[in-house]
Amino acid sequence: MDPLILPVLKVDSLFTINEESEFWMCAIIVNVIGDWWYHACSICDSHMVQQGLVFECPTCQQIYNDGILRYKLQLEVIDTSANASIVLYDQVAENLVGISCHDLRFQFFEERKEFQDFPDQLERLIDRTLLFRVTVRNHQVHKPMSVFNVSNFEDDPNLISQHDQFTRET
Repeated sequence: MDPLILPVLKVDSLFTINEESEFWMCAIIVNVIGDWWYHACSICDSHMVQQGLVFECPTCQQIYNDGILRYKLQLEVIDTSANASIVLYDQVAENLVGISCHDLRFQFFEERKEFQDFPDQLERLIDRTLLFRVTVRNHQVHKPMSVFNVSNFEDDPNLISQHDQFTRET
């Protein structure tokens, strides 16, 4: 029995599915896109907006000197059918990267090499093949510019080898 339970579909299924759905897809990470972290409100976890030297939570309307650092790791993934943008938020991203967002950001800015866009830990994600549990919401159906949320991933080589037929040219 397959421990994934949900079906494993191709990346292009993200764009052809006709209703809200959740499934696994086997894909190769080809790029890390944009900022990989944000300041979150310690009360409601919303993305805070910097206002000069302080941060304001648009949801709680609270002002803070700082916030909690959270991952918002947007990745471009690909298989033989299509490419897509997916996003992994805090705990899912931390499990993938293997270090907390706070620690990685601190380490990155302390050790930052000139012209380096991303920490080595994020660069090492590129070319990895993983199974991603993705959700297509109703507002994303037939929207090719959507960024799809990942609620889990699987890096077990045995499971990946069972489901990576879409990542290889035949």
